[in-house]
Amino acid sequence: MENNWYQTENSSPWYSAEGTPAPARTVPEGYAAPEIPVRKRRRGWIPWTIASVAVVALIAVSSILFASKSAPSSPLPGEDEKQEDRWEDYRDFREFFEDYFSPTEEKATCDIPRVDSFPGGELVLAPEGEELSLQEIYKRCAPWVVGIRAYPDPDSRDDYYWGTGIVATEDGVIITNAHVVTSNGKVPCRATVILSDDTEHEALLIGYDTRSDVALLKIDARGLTPAEFCDTASMEVGDSVAAIGNPLQEEFRSSMTEGIISGIDRGISYNGATMTLIQITAPINEGNSGGPLLNRSGQVIGITNMKMSSRYIGSVSIEGVGFAIPATTVKTVADSILRCGEMRGRPALGITVGAIPDKAKKQFDLPEGLYISAVSAGSDCEAKGILPGDVLLAVNGESVAENQQVLDIIQKLSVGDTLTLTIWRQEKDESRRFDVTVALVDMNTVY
Repeated sequence: MENNWYQTENSSPWYSAEGTPAPARTVPEGYAAPEIPVRKRRRGWIPWTIASVAVVALIAVSSILFASKSAPSSPLPGEDEKQEDRWEDYRDFREFFEDYFSPTEEKATCDIPRVDSFPGGELVLAPEGEELSLQEIYKRCAPWVVGIRAYPDPDSRDDYYWGTGIVATEDGVIITNAHVVTSNGKVPCRATVILSDDTEHEALLIGYDTRSDVALLKIDARGLTPAEFCDTASMEVGDSVAAIGNPLQEEFRSSMTEGIISGIDRGISYNGATMTLIQITAPINEGNSGGPLLNRSGQVIGITNMKMSSRYIGSVSIEGVGFAIPATTVKTVADSILRCGEMRGRPALGITVGAIPDKAKKQFDLPEGLYISAVSAGSDCEAKGILPGDVLLAVNGESVAENQQVLDIIQKLSVGDTLTLTIWRQEKDESRRFDVTVALVDMNTVY
């Protein structure tokens, strides 16, 4: 999933994440949210930009390999009489879908040196503690909120990405957002962590997961004060929260804001992927990414990572619509990264599917279902002979015509579980339907 989620003048996501370069510094080239590339089309007559709506069922709950771009604003071929004959430029439906579905997402990367061995252990979620005043919360929590500089140039001191992190262990494990330490532009190759006492430490990468937007760093330190994370099961809309982070420039390090929880289990979609987040009114800004969202006991209930952008609804401005990754999600991902440097255990089919436009169904006499535009190497789907150009009609006997229907089925299962897929295939002048049983694999084996 693409993860430069902050807003730029040339981008149009409806929310923005806050792990951007320090405004007072030289901004690394390529750190702005990139324009979504569209594969060059072979048909010169096509006047519209067809967007990719392909979604990967290669998924752990809702992690997507290919981006979902906006729907075409102009008619499809055949949408009006003047364009009817344009369908004839395609020999068959496969050629049409080669133009219609465009893979766009590039995997974000990080070249920060890795640790020699994984720390192990797990993140503990404590029960909710005694309520504190805001002043008491700040005094308790500010010491374990850190600044993070991620450098794309190993020799530079002024050219870096800026964000926030949380001390997770007394011996220097730091939790932050993956988008703070990864990039599709200039890739970070070095990182430093600035502690609350202003000491700066070189950091090594333990691992990161762009789908959940969680990363772990390690510094050589002892005797640090770690944060306390809290189980969010009892969290309710209206609960008071506070956020501490490093917004904007480094001069505003350890800033605190307050608000309430205004939504729970928000399914926030970006670039085809969906994250389940906490919605908050506490103001967050560029640089807050990776910082703690705190309950009234000074415990971490989430990690702030994005906010609403006014471009979503065309407003002049939007205030008080921010989001945070729940502590329960952070624990799941962090525990896996501590053990093996990556998030494991996400079930994946390993096929890229997308809805079939009604006009294409009519023109090419296609059945109701999802078009399979790619099959991932290493998946059981590949091993069982499923091919690009097939149409997925049903999963476990349940008809599917929308991507979310497949996601809803997969998210209830585990790696190794099997599914029966009903496939439609066109072979020469004949078509056939058949069932094939496939096993879900770990996403890391196919992506």
